[in-house]
Amino acid sequence: AFLVSNHRCGRHNSSLWSPAALRATSTLDDPNIQHINQLLMDKKQELLHDPSKLNEHSPLSIVPEDNDLRDTFVSTEQRVYETLLSSRLDLPFLNRAIVGPSKIEGGGRGLFATEDIKEGDVITCYPGDALLCELPSTDEGGEDDSFDFEDDENEAVNEVVLWGTHVPKGHRWDDDTVFDGSKSKPPLTSYGVTMNDVYSVMGHPSLDDNPAYIGHFSNDGAGHLAYEMPDSPRNIEASLELGLDTESSDFGVEDNIAAYVLKSFDVANAMHQPLDADEFHMVTVAIRDITKGEEILVTYGPDYWISDYAGHIADAEEDS
Repeated sequence: AFLVSNHRCGRHNSSLWSPAALRATSTLDDPNIQHINQLLMDKKQELLHDPSKLNEHSPLSIVPEDNDLRDTFVSTEQRVYETLLSSRLDLPFLNRAIVGPSKIEGGGRGLFATEDIKEGDVITCYPGDALLCELPSTDEGGEDDSFDFEDDENEAVNEVVLWGTHVPKGHRWDDDTVFDGSKSKPPLTSYGVTMNDVYSVMGHPSLDDNPAYIGHFSNDGAGHLAYEMPDSPRNIEASLELGLDTESSDFGVEDNIAAYVLKSFDVANAMHQPLDADEFHMVTVAIRDITKGEEILVTYGPDYWISDYAGHIADAEEDS
């Protein structure tokens, strides 16, 4: 799972982390991408011309007040976008991976290729079973004012969780569980990835039987390094492999992060990215050739592990 970031603990930045370094090659030649795009365009037109269908399939919060508030500023075009982003299309042709026990230490379930996959090809979609949407706030304006999501002067002050209509009501978590998890569930944000400045998509861990929408089960192949001290044997080994000077007196936490980032880049064979400029869907794409049976690995980035580690520390202090 690729963490959006722990919104209740604040955002963390690292100059070492550059997602562009893993940009996949063009997917334009992949017929599956073209097929998905066509299905999305067809559904977009259908929703724009049939308000009743749009109302039926638009994602909603489990908090009625959130839906009432959003009704005051969300346009029809924005609702169409949210509906496409949160939908699971019928994609029987996208059957290239399966969920199984991960080979990564502490990885739980992982994602595995069921056929040879070429660099640049889509492996699966990253589902928007739930959307994390920033609620805007403006200094002026009434209920009839529309909100421009592209206007940077509009500052987001809150976030709302919108559930796709395909998710059974019994599987829709309350906001506390989405952000903080429970004794039996990790936070849903740990199954999420940022789409843009307004939306993040989150895949539900219970929805694992559709090979076209299982991108949220891909693991980070170097995540185990992030939890260890800089001088741990495995971090030293990884640092030496990457040419870092482990004998330096300055070798410390930043070097630990560098070792993780470089190792994660080194073993990753896929990445999550928007389908295209319209950003109607997130997909998991091969960044190199992948052989049948190989585990699909992405890089989460240091933000994930910093937030996750902070959560572990907070839980430990609360239990003590």
